[in-house]
Amino acid sequence: MDNKIRQELDKIEIPDELHNRVILGVQKAKEDNQIPVINSSASIKKQKSKRKKVIVTWITAAILMIILYTSSGLVSPTMAKMISSIPYLGSVFQSKSIMTVIYEELEDKGYEIESMGSTYDSQKKITISIKGSDYYKEVRDEVKKIAISILNEKGYDAYSVEVDEFKERTDYVLNEEEKAEKKLLEQKVEEKMKQLDYKYDMVQVDPTENAIFINIVGDKKYFRSIEKEVEKAGLEVTNENKFKGYRILPTNTTVEVRVADNIAPIESAIVEGLLSKKEYKVTGVSYKRVPLTFIISTSELSTNPTAKQLGAEIEGEIVEFLKSDEIVEILANEEYSIIVNSKDNKKIN
Repeated sequence: MDNKIRQELDKIEIPDELHNRVILGVQKAKEDNQIPVINSSASIKKQKSKRKKVIVTWITAAILMIILYTSSGLVSPTMAKMISSIPYLGSVFQSKSIMTVIYEELEDKGYEIESMGSTYDSQKKITISIKGSDYYKEVRDEVKKIAISILNEKGYDAYSVEVDEFKERTDYVLNEEEKAEKKLLEQKVEEKMKQLDYKYDMVQVDPTENAIFINIVGDKKYFRSIEKEVEKAGLEVTNENKFKGYRILPTNTTVEVRVADNIAPIESAIVEGLLSKKEYKVTGVSYKRVPLTFIISTSELSTNPTAKQLGAEIEGEIVEFLKSDEIVEILANEEYSIIVNSKDNKKIN
């Protein structure tokens, strides 16, 4: 045993009743395992075996003492510090994701899970889908119970759990008339966009929804400057070709391919840890790579008296995590900042 730990254990004051019970238990173990001295190799083996039992009994008694000290609040400050030295987010980082933990537990118990997903919008929810109507009805309650139990064990109180029946998705197939309408309108709208010299990269017509999507290429300023004109031009095309009731929906979507970096697993731990507990009121986590900035969104209004305190607590959790040895090694002394925003988009830390 480490000398420091031994010294701390020696300093712990043991209640007389508990001390006496442990002594009696150890004495009883000794009495039950008295070993006669007999000069034979077989007896020596038995003797060694019984000595092992005595050692095990002594160790068990020592473990029992430690457990009793811990549960009865008799741990010294140093020992308590040792026990709680792993930061909350650090423990999340070192563990499998909650989705993996739930899936593997259900799989180990023999449940056939078709898919799992989670949402972090207005309601944080884990959805577990099971295929087969009869099988779904048979196991749904137990599956939900297991998932909730795992969440409770982790202290994740922000989630609800929904178990639903998996439905095969069948995409609608356009008929010949709809295909012709789609092809014609896409061609005519593209011609109009080129004629007006608008920068775009996609025109998509959905005749089943009477919608035309036109994706504009460029920054937000450019998009806003032509958005209304694009909508007007699209309506002109539909009217000229006698297709009534269409909605023109200009979009400004860009696909950003982020190269995997060393921050991704750190962000994942922060996401799971903060979003999973109600007390943090976190609704979103993101980061900017250069300079490294962690951005936390919350549902707390900046005008609430507790807003600043919440911001400080969230920042404290993240800082404690980022200062752990494992994360310091990953970041390699890279500087970072943390921004905790309120619901009304004001910094509260």
